Amino acid sequence: MTCGKDELLDLLKGSGDEEAVLDLRILKEEYEGKALDEAVKRRASGEPLAYILGYRHFYKECYKVCPGVLIPRADTEIVVEAALKFLGINDMATGDLLNIPSYVNNLTDIHFADLCTGSGCIGISLANGIVRAGGSLSAILADISDVAVDTAKTNISTQAIKPECLSVIKSDVRTDIPELGKLDLIVSNPPYITNAEMEELDSDVKDHEPDMALRAGDTGLDFYEPLLKLAKEHLKEGGALMAEHGCGQGDAVKEIFEQGGLKNCMTIRDYGSNPRVTLGFL
Repeated sequence: MTCGKDELLDLLKGSGDEEAVLDLRILKEEYEGKALDEAVKRRASGEPLAYILGYRHFYKECYKVCPGVLIPRADTEIVVEAALKFLGINDMATGDLLNIPSYVNNLTDIHFADLCTGSGCIGISLANGIVRAGGSLSAILADISDVAVDTAKTNISTQAIKPECLSVIKSDVRTDIPELGKLDLIVSNPPYITNAEMEELDSDVKDHEPDMALRAGDTGLDFYEPLLKLAKEHLKEGGALMAEHGCGQGDAVKEIFEQGGLKNCMTIRDYGSNPRVTLGFL
């Protein structure tokens, strides 16, 4: 026998009434009968809604997600916005994005890498933005996780406007130096949660999303020097490295980039006014 509305709501009370009502409404749009019961029970147990649905909207696309792959967040869209502003194709830029200088390029043969790509959401959304603006590109998406690599490949096939322009490789950016060629741009949303912060995360994140996509040592900064090394080796002159980080890590990441030789480093706030992306130029 299926649950009634009140019983379904009771199952979701743990996450707060407003969130429970929203989650229930979304689940009821996707499922009915026993399938709805099972979906609600999964959500009530703490499983993230995106894993139950199998997708998450991000920027202008809808990406497949599954256990083992980090769920895209709205805050990460600022990485795409920053990259498009750098390439001169973000006419709607506001706030800190207006401080990003434009790259001297006519959008022909833009070559970029999305490192620690996860679902591929940053790289694919950026590639689609370039295509929509009439540009051409080639892009490499890289991740250490087999699940992420497979998921990014699937998302390229379903969400990329020109899937033939993107490829995915398995690589640990901390130890491997992938053959990237010369790049106009590197974007990344690397792990940046400290060991201590991992213990404080909500259970739906800590217990369900992949540890390797979240945890980055005692300082949360384990990935930024490796990203800097790759940037110095592979960026063209004037090219940019853009990396997401925690809201309290902007100054530390900016210092790593500056001391490593990148120029005109700056930190961009997301739409919640939190320092979210730091970038520098070769």
